[in-house]
Amino acid sequence: MNEIAITFHLSEALVKEATELGLLSSERVEKLLRADIEAQLAAMANDPAIQHEMHVIANEFDITEGDGLESL
Repeated sequence: MNEIAITFHLSEALVKEATELGLLSSERVEKLLRADIEAQLAAMANDPAIQHEMHVIANEFDITEGDGLESL
């Protein structure tokens, strides 16, 4: 998995409170980021414009799907 660096600028009071609540642990931040990415991917998968574009791309590659394969 590739590493992504994200920088947050939070007030000292907010950092203290979040740390006390355990909200700034690496595991917690990673879990929140993964959930956000998954939600964005789900939204994209349900987007009619993206579905149409994926269908167009799939149709373009249908022609070459069997290219180079010997008949069985």
